[in-house]
Amino acid sequence: MRKEDLFPDMAPADPAQRIRSSATRIRALRNQVGHDGLTPAGARTLIDELTAVLEEVAKSLDRIQS
Repeated sequence: MRKEDLFPDMAPADPAQRIRSSATRIRALRNQVGHDGLTPAGARTLIDELTAVLEEVAKSLDRIQS
């Protein structure tokens, strides 16, 4: 759950910063890859980060196009 969902009175994070932060977390997951691939927790984190960053990209594109 996003902090904006938990604290609606807080301003949303800068989309560019959110994308950079997700990219950093995704790069860090490379260190978790073992003999059997990512752990289940690592796979969930990867999916969550990719989903969040894609949502931010979509929002940014919507703002640019409107």
